[in-house]
Amino acid sequence: MKRIGIITSSEQPGLLQYDRDIATLLSKSGISSEPVIWDEPHLPWENYDMLLMRTAWGYHQKPFEFKNLLEYFALNKFNIWNPATVMLENMHKFYLKRLAEAGFNVIPTLFCEPREFKNIENLIKSTGWERCVIKPAISASAFDTHIISDINGLKKINGLDERYKGRQFLLQKYIPEIEQEGEWSIFFFSNGFKYSVLKVPQKGDYRVQIEYGGKYYRKHAPDFIFESAKKIVDFYMDNCLYIRVDGVVSQSKFLVMEVEMIEPHLFMDLVPEAKEPFVEVIIQKLNSYS
Repeated sequence: MKRIGIITSSEQPGLLQYDRDIATLLSKSGISSEPVIWDEPHLPWENYDMLLMRTAWGYHQKPFEFKNLLEYFALNKFNIWNPATVMLENMHKFYLKRLAEAGFNVIPTLFCEPREFKNIENLIKSTGWERCVIKPAISASAFDTHIISDINGLKKINGLDERYKGRQFLLQKYIPEIEQEGEWSIFFFSNGFKYSVLKVPQKGDYRVQIEYGGKYYRKHAPDFIFESAKKIVDFYMDNCLYIRVDGVVSQSKFLVMEVEMIEPHLFMDLVPEAKEPFVEVIIQKLNSYS
């Protein structure tokens, strides 16, 4: 019986319910699977015929350890999905620069080196943006992410200079439409299955994560959003099992905020019919590896 290690974290040691459902469906196809916490002792990685990266949440708080693990997978050519080389690029948000340079509609962004933080006030002034968002280049779930409305607002964020010391970071134009219209997540599997979820922040906030009061809704995105997201997906999909594209609509244009290819929430609790197509692509990748 072939064996899959489903990589997770101490935050979700038993996996999300829909990932457990995936494991059950795999078992019905004669494939064994089990959760593996990425940064705790476990069976050797070599014991698995395939590794599936799922809820390795919190990796951004141990970036060097996680990067070393992905490099180990890449060097030893593990059958892991998404591929280790793809995840190595995706864990650092400067991948958005490559997308912007390729002509995709990415939220206007400055990609900044650590030395530039000492001139952060001038950087902000140079953008001409009414408001901007600052975030670390390696982060998740709005970790250390802040809205800056003016220079005085920047100074009120306690300890920001110390937390950003030695870190690459992004300055992004704040898109106010997210407050009223929310953020779209568009999902594509390598077998063509696709769906969408709308994430709406709590009133008065911009963060859509549930821990900040955000709410998630199963909703079919307009065609132009799917079309825009599909162009991003086509840029990567030859080497991926699944991709989630996050973005916001501004002035009738879908602007990409993130392309999630490591450990995104797949919201199969809202879209349960996605489970079987997901299992289908897992089995395809498992059987195609040699």
